[in-house]
Amino acid sequence: MMQKEEGTVIGAVPLVAFQAAFRAQGPLAMLEHFDTIYSILHHFRSIDPDLKEDTLEFLIKVVSRHSQELPAILDDTTLSGSDRNAHLNALKMNCYALIRLLESFETSQTNLVDLDLGGKGKKARTKAAHGFDWEEERQPILQLLTQLLQLDIRHLWNHSIIEEEFVSLVTGCCYRLLENPTISHQKNRSTREAITHLLGVALTRYNHMLSATVKIIQMLQHFEHLAPVLVAAVSLWATDYGMKSIVGEIVREIGQKCPQELSRDPSGTKGFAAFLTELAERVPAILMSSMCILLDHLDGENYMMRNAVLAAMAEMVLQVLNGDQLEAASWPWAIAHPHLPFLQTASLLHHQGQADREPGGKAVSAVPHSPVCCPP
Repeated sequence: MMQKEEGTVIGAVPLVAFQAAFRAQGPLAMLEHFDTIYSILHHFRSIDPDLKEDTLEFLIKVVSRHSQELPAILDDTTLSGSDRNAHLNALKMNCYALIRLLESFETSQTNLVDLDLGGKGKKARTKAAHGFDWEEERQPILQLLTQLLQLDIRHLWNHSIIEEEFVSLVTGCCYRLLENPTISHQKNRSTREAITHLLGVALTRYNHMLSATVKIIQMLQHFEHLAPVLVAAVSLWATDYGMKSIVGEIVREIGQKCPQELSRDPSGTKGFAAFLTELAERVPAILMSSMCILLDHLDGENYMMRNAVLAAMAEMVLQVLNGDQLEAASWPWAIAHPHLPFLQTASLLHHQGQADREPGGKAVSAVPHSPVCCPP
């Protein structure tokens, strides 16, 4: 038990009472014991590590139990309005508590990175502060939230319209986790994948497209480490989740950036360029339909954006277009810029590579009469 500011005492006793109520009432116990969790969150920095860990373990159990019970509740045609509201409020409170606790642990763990406690490694420092390895705890929480969002929970809301605040609560924690520079490390691969799948469910089931597009643009501008991470996520959403349109939305936002804005924000420009280049390597066929939006950057003064657009075109030539597809009719964005010498070079290289693989290695014509390859 710890003494807190203004004489308030926070310890294990209130949590024990909550646990007893949970055994009797299930997840709805949160309705009467939310203040206990809120107080723990408010005093998170100074409470005992064991209490932090016990609270996290217990909240995972509460949300998991609610996730298991909700399918039957949602299918109950005799469910009264008051019972529906009770489960809705419990769902909001349970998710809020678990997500805010996750963020508190993440903030605390991030603050340890720059500390040097007696020469201990970061993993040892994390265990010393929390009593367990936090990096191993994030993935199960994210998977639990994903499982919850995959349920048809919209029926708990009036007119089956989920509040934007609830979706933002869940997705917001994903974006905050991505801001951690260590998220790109190999050891955090499972966390990255869990974040990607959670946001994928939000995109497909909760109309998160616009918010995700805006957030991705902002993050590319402010977090240098995120370009490859976001490319992997967007590629997965476009392929496995069938959300190809998000590629077009993001590209449209980048294409509309004016030269003056790019000049004022070299860090953001670097992020956009890296994102486009790597996205073209991953999903060139999907990106190709949006290339016309980026062509204005070829006339701009920013060399990073010019190089990124040209590199993307190169990937399309190498991975997608071949043979007759190199004709102008297949390149609507190339027709808009028929003078691009790059296209001629790329096409020649492509056909030369094809020739090198044929018996005898005899060169094949690089479509000399194509208006794309040989502009007038």
